[in-house]
Amino acid sequence: MKKQLTLLLALLFSFSLAAQKEPKEIEQFRDELDQRIPQLLNDFMVPGTAIALIENGEIILQKAYGYSNIDKETPVTTTTGFNIGSISKTITAWGVMKLVQEGKIDLDAPAEKYLSRWHIPKSEFDSDKVTIRRLLSHTAGLSLHGYPGWSPKDTLPSIEESLDGKNNGPGRVEIIMEPGTKWKYSGGGFTILQLIIEEVTEQKFENYMQVHILNPLGMTHSSFIIDDKILKASSLEYNEFGEVIDFELFTAQAAAGLHTTIEDFTKFALASLYKNPNNTEYQQILSVANLQEMMEPAAASDGIYGLGYQIDPIRGTSMTLVGHGGANAGWHSFLRLNPVTDDGFIMITNGGAGHNIYRQVFCNWKNWKTGEALDSDCNIVPSIAIRLKEIVDSQGIGNLQSQYLELRTNQSDNYNFSEGQLNQLGYHYLGKGNIDYALAIFKINLEAFPKSSNVYDSYGEALLKNGEKDKAIENYMKSIELNPANEGGIKVLKDLGINTEGLFKEIVIEESILQSYTGKYELAPEFVITVSKDGSQMKAQATGQGEFEIYPRSENVFYLRVAEAQVTFNVNEDGRVVSMTLLQGGQETTGLKLID
Repeated sequence: MKKQLTLLLALLFSFSLAAQKEPKEIEQFRDELDQRIPQLLNDFMVPGTAIALIENGEIILQKAYGYSNIDKETPVTTTTGFNIGSISKTITAWGVMKLVQEGKIDLDAPAEKYLSRWHIPKSEFDSDKVTIRRLLSHTAGLSLHGYPGWSPKDTLPSIEESLDGKNNGPGRVEIIMEPGTKWKYSGGGFTILQLIIEEVTEQKFENYMQVHILNPLGMTHSSFIIDDKILKASSLEYNEFGEVIDFELFTAQAAAGLHTTIEDFTKFALASLYKNPNNTEYQQILSVANLQEMMEPAAASDGIYGLGYQIDPIRGTSMTLVGHGGANAGWHSFLRLNPVTDDGFIMITNGGAGHNIYRQVFCNWKNWKTGEALDSDCNIVPSIAIRLKEIVDSQGIGNLQSQYLELRTNQSDNYNFSEGQLNQLGYHYLGKGNIDYALAIFKINLEAFPKSSNVYDSYGEALLKNGEKDKAIENYMKSIELNPANEGGIKVLKDLGINTEGLFKEIVIEESILQSYTGKYELAPEFVITVSKDGSQMKAQATGQGEFEIYPRSENVFYLRVAEAQVTFNVNEDGRVVSMTLLQGGQETTGLKLID
């Protein structure tokens, strides 16, 4: 009886979440977004965005905001083109699954069965265990997380050259762990799938996808080929400070190269809702069984990935959403679907800080769906770097330090004042050759965060570029004093002829302290970092990403060797771990609370 009651309560709870909104509620929410989204674009210096919402299998909102070209004041429309980054993988997975459905590819066959133009490099691991299923689910044990793009002036390498390492930085694709044992995100794996599609179909990848996937879905304004037609309809792309940047091109089309519009993207979202009784109106490419399999957790994926779809259980609710996120320089996109209730959230942006826009609006939508207050756990504030850049560009750096201190004192809740914000701004000016501005900003950051190794390292780099060698060495030495594992800083000193013997020290931390750091740290229900301990080796895994080993820089600061990132474990006055701070690529994320 107890078991039946529990099941009944679960069903009732599920029903309450699945209950669809009344027309008046929908109209009110649309009006609310009309007020919020333009303000968010302004706050985060993102020129434009487009959004679509699906409720019970029907489009209740499909709208564009802001500009696709600021200088010309060209508005974003529902037919404006955007790159959707890694969501390209989800569409590519449809292309693979169509070939599976037709019996031309076996999901559990080795990838090598279909390869003749390139082969997986020999290693200590069995390449026959790299199967199609494992490539689709990121469980093949492969290297190469993601791809930087190429500028329009570059000659793009072939697929084979890209797989061999001619790919603008990430290196060749190879097996680095036992296939089928762990989840590790690999954009390189999808480049292998791109090549397999070409080998099996004897067509160019982009042509096959256009004819057999995009066109049948009605996505006729979408393409993996960036030609004049696509460029004419496309938005420009902008950096974190609202400045135009080069349009990126990709050899790795399957992993990162699809260009689409919000109208076309919404068609794909509707086609993915396989439980919708009207699904065949939107697609007749894949069977319900195949679509369902794509959205179920794959073996060894830790329950977070299917075959081309991320799986996202929403904590505190019965909802499990599927979809993917995408990010390339100047582009951010986000797709979340609920196949059970036929609901969906789709958003695309054209700015480097666009992830802040979709995170905020998605949080509002999720709360609206579950009956929570719209802003519950949703407040994302702009970077202080944006405000300081406005000051620097209009007034120079003469009074910058006092203005920063005034803002930090009087408007501490209005901006993100974390270390990474100023560091990002400093490197912005350093990259433009404006060393005086960079030095001023790095100096402010150093004084604000005097216990951070990273700020001394950055300040030292700018000093060195300014020809102030002695001061640069002093700051690099201070950086290494604070973080003896600063291998980059040690290398710079070696190159300057400084004896670095004994500077790189192994840091040993008590087992009990390491154990206290383990658990789940949540920024939002859709983003959790899980920290675990394997012997004395600490590991971290973020939602939708692979597991990485982390190494101590100090007792509470750890870094990754495979990426420019570090995590800091924060303790309260009682010495208890309460939260984590993540620093990655110059951007700092605070507020990851220990929940388990």
